[in-house]
Formats: sequence, structure tokens, C-alpha cells
Amino acid sequence: MDKQNYGWTSLFVISLSLFIIGLDSTFMNVAMMNLVKDLQTTLGSVQSIIAVYTLIMGCFVLFGAKLQDVIGRKKTFFSGAIIYGIGAIIAATSMNSNMLLLGWSVIEGFGAALMLPATSAIVTATYSGAKRTFAMGFTATMFTVSVALGPIIGGFLTTFYSWRYGFGLEAIVVLIMLLFSHSVVESKPTLKWGDMNLKGAFLSTAGILVFIIGVLQLNNPVSWVNYSGTIINPIGFTVAMAMMLTGVSLLVIFFLYQRKRIKQDKTPFMNINILKNRSFTFGVICIFIMALIQAGIFYLTPLYVQTRWEANALMTGVILLAAPLGALIFALSASKLTKYIKHNYLVSLGFIVSIIGILILYLTFTNYVNLNMYDLMPGLFILGTGLGLAIPNVNNIVLSNLKKTQLADGSGIQNTFNLVGASFGTVLIGVIYFIAVYFSLLSSLPVEYPQYQNQQALNQDMYSWVDKILHPNMATIKEDHNLSIITLKSSTQGMQVALLSSAVLLFIGFLLSIFIKPPPLD
Repeated sequence: MDKQNYGWTSLFVISLSLFIIGLDSTFMNVAMMNLVKDLQTTLGSVQSIIAVYTLIMGCFVLFGAKLQDVIGRKKTFFSGAIIYGIGAIIAATSMNSNMLLLGWSVIEGFGAALMLPATSAIVTATYSGAKRTFAMGFTATMFTVSVALGPIIGGFLTTFYSWRYGFGLEAIVVLIMLLFSHSVVESKPTLKWGDMNLKGAFLSTAGILVFIIGVLQLNNPVSWVNYSGTIINPIGFTVAMAMMLTGVSLLVIFFLYQRKRIKQDKTPFMNINILKNRSFTFGVICIFIMALIQAGIFYLTPLYVQTRWEANALMTGVILLAAPLGALIFALSASKLTKYIKHNYLVSLGFIVSIIGILILYLTFTNYVNLNMYDLMPGLFILGTGLGLAIPNVNNIVLSNLKKTQLADGSGIQNTFNLVGASFGTVLIGVIYFIAVYFSLLSSLPVEYPQYQNQQALNQDMYSWVDKILHPNMATIKEDHNLSIITLKSSTQGMQVALLSSAVLLFIGFLLSIFIKPPPLD
């Protein structure tokens, strides 16, 4: 059957998988305190459980991509769906934090790692031309919308029912996916189990695992910030950097090992020759940057909105909806736009529009005293518009420039860059925000509190002040005028520096997009 004659049921199934994976990444963030109470655990344990979910996905997504060559795309996808559904049921019935860790973070994370690479490969293999562009835009938007709806759905279910209903909802969605499994076309296996390069699998998984764990260390300033007032605690910071460098070293060894196997005409775990394709390589770097920015902004915006205006989870979700709404409008119209503008030009245009959205957000914070939380929505909408223009088109370009035999490896690399970018984005943008708050306090405290004109006193109390800004007590702030001024000023400056940093990263992405070629004509 010709690709153009395929219906949309297959896209419906793929979109459902991306919806629950995206939902899973954000809907529990608003239920942390309920988890602490229901499972009789600590906030630190809950935060670790949330982090491990992304960690497992990032580690095994390349394995999920390679498995398609062994058993086929359809079997890989639905094996992941079944595993994911089992994990959701375990998570929904969790009696303690260890059971939640097993069901949600480990089992669901592994199931998602099998599904994710297959989603892109199935869409690319099933549709072509305008249909493929539309399908890519729809799946990208579905994921973005689910990430944004996560806090709203999670907040609603947690407030009026229980967080367990969220996992139950995911299990139901998996069942619906299985009912329509006949609509997804299978691919022929090209490898045998004996051809799986286990050493390569270990090196890639270990490299990503160690790198992301190192990145996550930076997510907790206590582990690398010195209490004496200096930013860098050599011991804590060195551990984090050492783990990241070790992870990068393992990935370099993996790369060299795969190149050696290819030269020896042996089956590699990943065909690194794909990276010689300039459009593919620059494309996945663009995907990394966009995932980084999206994750960072979706982390900082709720933090600012909830701490300044004491907005609940539902209201915060409403503010965030502006971004996916902009993405939805333009991602769904991507197939029509490509009739007039080339895919690669739309990617570059998407980066430019995203930069404009970020700069509008930056300017919004210049009048921070009279700022209303609804004032953030126009900038978020334009940012989402830019991402809606760029993401589906760069995804199309990345996979359309590959041969059919390279789709599994290509989709694995694509999803790895996306997941690692999302993991890295929350930490990087968060750290930039933290450092900006630090320096703002360093200049503001001696002005508002004369006792801190003494450098020793300032150094001694500096970290506790940073903690007050990052985790403010609104009742105390309202009673202390000076504290209110400092909190408002430093948090706003932190947002502005983080936004400018995001604009710089997006500009780098724009420069890379110039060198990307459009997908070949079908």
C-alpha cells in the first residue's frame, strides 16, 4: 500500500503514547506533598523518584531504537506499551515509595524508552509528503500539550480525588492503544538477537547514565555551593563535574568502538555513520537546544508564578497553556506552510520567533513591581509559536534525510538528544537562575540591611538568604518590607538572566539551522 493511502488511526495510537509519556513527566510535580503523606516518605525521596523516571528513559532509548531492528518497530512499540501499562498499575497501587519507584520510574521509564524511538520511526515510515509533515507536527504538539496539561490534570486529580487516578488514566490509555494495534504496520527485522552489540549497549547506557546523574547533582545547590559565601564548593562541584566528564568519556569510547566495528564490517550497536549527514547532526543539536529551552522555561515559570503570586497548580497550568496553544496552532498548519516555505526555512523562522518570545518575556519583567502573572502569557504564546514552527519541521528533516535501514538508529539518537536536552535544561536554566539570584543578593543585602556591610557577616548568612529566595515564606515576606523588596528584585533578575541565556542558546540553534538542508522530495 502506498504511504499516502494510510489513514490516521496509526497516528492516533502514536499520539496517545506521546500524550501519556509527556503527561507522566509533569503531572506528579504538583502532588509531591501528597506523596510524602500517603507513602510516609520524604520530599527528597519523591524528588529522586521523579528524576529517575527521566534518567531511565534517557539511558535505554538507544536500546529501544536498536530493538526495532531485531523484532520490528510494531513489536518494539507495543512491548513498550505493555511494560508501561504494567508499571502504571503498580504505581497506582503503590503502598510505599519503593513500590512507586519500581512501577513509575523504572518500569514505566523503560517502557517509554521502547516506545519513544518507535514513534518517530513509525510516523516516518507510514506517511510521506504533506501527510508526514502534518503527522510530525501533530505528534510534537500532542507531546507539548500533554507536558503543559500535566500540572492541571495532576492538580485536579490530586485535589479532588487522588494522584493514583493519574496512573490509572495512563493504564486505560494503554489499553485503548492495544485495541487499535492492528492499524500500525510492522517492519521487517534486519538483525538477529546474536547481532546485538552488548558491549556497545553497555557503553552507551553507562555513559548517558553517569552524565545525567552528574547533571542532576547540580540540581541541588546544597551539594556544590559553599556555606561560607563563595559560589563553588570544590568538593561538591568536582564530584558533579567528574561524573559528567566520565559520562562524556564513556560516550567517546562508545563512538570510537562503534567506528572500529564498522571498519571491521561487524554490526554496530549504533550506526554512527549517520552523524556524517550534516542535516541530521545539526538537526538533532537543534532538537537538543529546543528541548533544553522548553524544559527550562517550564521549570522556572511555575516556580516564579507560585512563589510570587501564590498561584495554585491549576492556575499555574492555565498560565503555561499559552505556550502549547501557540505551538498547537502553528504545528498543525506546518503541512500547509511547507507548500510556500521550505522546511529548513521554517526551522530558522521558528528559532527567530522563539527568540522574540523570550525577549518579550524579558521586557515584561522590567516593570516587575506592577507585573501581573497574566502579563507572561503573550511572551509564552509567541515562544510556543516559534517552537511549533521549528520542532515538527526539524523532526521531519532529521529522519527524512535517512535511509529506511537507518530509521531505527536515527530515531534513537533523535530521542536521546531530546531527553538529555530536557534533563539538562531544567538543571542548566535553574543553575543560571540560582547564580543570578546569588549576585543580586550580594549587591542588595548591604543596602537593605546595614549589618551586611560587614563582609564576614554577609558571607556567613549568604546561603541562608539564597534559600529564602528560592523557597520563600510568603507570610514572613509580607511582614518584612525590606525582605519583600529583596525577594522581588532578586527573583526577577534571576528570571531575566535565565531568559537572556535562553535567547543566546536559541540564537546558536538559529545559526545551526542555516546549514540544514530541506528533506528530499518524496
